[in-house]
Amino acid sequence: MIARIWQARTRGPEDAERYREVFTTEVLGHLRGLEGFRGAYLLAREHDEAMEIRTLTLFDSLDAVRRFTGPDHERERVTPAARATLLDSDPAIRHYDVTATLPPT
Repeated sequence: MIARIWQARTRGPEDAERYREVFTTEVLGHLRGLEGFRGAYLLAREHDEAMEIRTLTLFDSLDAVRRFTGPDHERERVTPAARATLLDSDPAIRHYDVTATLPPT
């Protein structure tokens, strides 16, 4: 399994909430029907008068990631609606092999 991690910042909690709305409708709406998609998390924390956000999406393989991103899977994909909520973002995506898990019981 592959974990895809991206990071960004918003100006504050209100923009973080707007990003959450975009993430849960646009991003998750697209991912739900994608073969090889295994789950997603949206993380947020207040830091230095901004909100840091992280997305962690899980896929079966890098091929499944590319079905979502196209060939340039190491660059961020941000819709215009999501971009409007952000102060800045890291254009580079990090991918990790998931080497151990503990599913909920």
